[in-house]
Amino acid sequence: MWLQRIFWVSIFLSGTGLLAAQSVYVSESQLMSLSGGAVLFTSGSVANQGTLLNQGEIYLGADWNNRQSYGGGGWLYLVGEEDQRISHNNQVLGSLGVDGGGSKILDGSLSVLDTLGLTDGRLVTSSQNTLLLEEGIQVMGASDNSYIQGAARFRGTGYHYLPIGSASAFLPIILEEVAGVNPVVEVEAFSGRQLEVSGENLETKMISNYWSINVVDGSYDGTVVTLPVTMADDFDEIVGVVIAEANDLDESFDNLGKSNLQGNEDDGLITSELVAEKSILALGLTSDFVIENSVEIPSAFSPVATNPDDRTVKVYAANLRAESFSFTVFNRWGQVVYQTTELQSAQNTGWDGLDTNTNQPLPSGVYPYVLRGIYDTGQAVEKTGSITLFR
Repeated sequence: MWLQRIFWVSIFLSGTGLLAAQSVYVSESQLMSLSGGAVLFTSGSVANQGTLLNQGEIYLGADWNNRQSYGGGGWLYLVGEEDQRISHNNQVLGSLGVDGGGSKILDGSLSVLDTLGLTDGRLVTSSQNTLLLEEGIQVMGASDNSYIQGAARFRGTGYHYLPIGSASAFLPIILEEVAGVNPVVEVEAFSGRQLEVSGENLETKMISNYWSINVVDGSYDGTVVTLPVTMADDFDEIVGVVIAEANDLDESFDNLGKSNLQGNEDDGLITSELVAEKSILALGLTSDFVIENSVEIPSAFSPVATNPDDRTVKVYAANLRAESFSFTVFNRWGQVVYQTTELQSAQNTGWDGLDTNTNQPLPSGVYPYVLRGIYDTGQAVEKTGSITLFR
């Protein structure tokens, strides 16, 4: 059904039907209904003064203006190449898609229940024009090309991924396990400001990016958070980067540490060790972490040495985790002659030159080894080399 314009009519589109129109207007006391599988495409705008029920898909090239009643769990896709305005009368959308480029500018409040799909273009919010992501929503496709520019709100406890950013940068935040009672929380990312982050166990560092967290409703008891590490913050290396928090931009920051680290100082992700509870989050720098190449293994030993410390080969490392550790020694034919997954044993007891398969002394020679593990910073390590055994 191809129409130039729809005025003052009741429309029911069902099945896999396709309705294309230049623009759509649903008048007062009129009903427009799209069932599942039905598709409405308009290169123009949609204005609803009556009742619009959507279980299908609406593709929109211009502005969306819902002034009365909207219902249904269907999709609304904003696909215009130019800027689009979206006014939804403070109601709930089932799913919202952003594509086509340009800015999709929110006018008023909007809640999204099921899915937010971000392909190409920005969804622009402000303190007066708010976006609420309902509990359990799925977020798909966010990237540097498509994200929420401005603040985003979320409802509920548990895991939340917020694909937010500023006018100049995509700065998504993951709230790993929000605690509280029926919280509604607003989070916003900022960039381009030189914020001084300093405090106990923190070196003074000027930071470009930070995030604000404000409780709108319910109670919020904090969460472990994951933040992006970008070139804008100008870290020389990523080992000493941690997450820090404060109640105000001018306050001293608390060091929340790190429990996991991925990537590098120009493009990475860092997860806090402690729960974040305050209203300002930023990246900080600490010297508490040992440098990456801190694992050392002696290159030679002798079970008959005069000095007891020289009779075994031990692993020397101050920043390895006990989990995911292994230390393996081979003979010249590649057969394993010693192996342990116990970090404490490797550090305190070590290898004494016995073949653990036979419990017999091995002859003098050169024995290759492989050490694998994970630093406290979250970075994986693999160290290879050889040990000379003297008898």
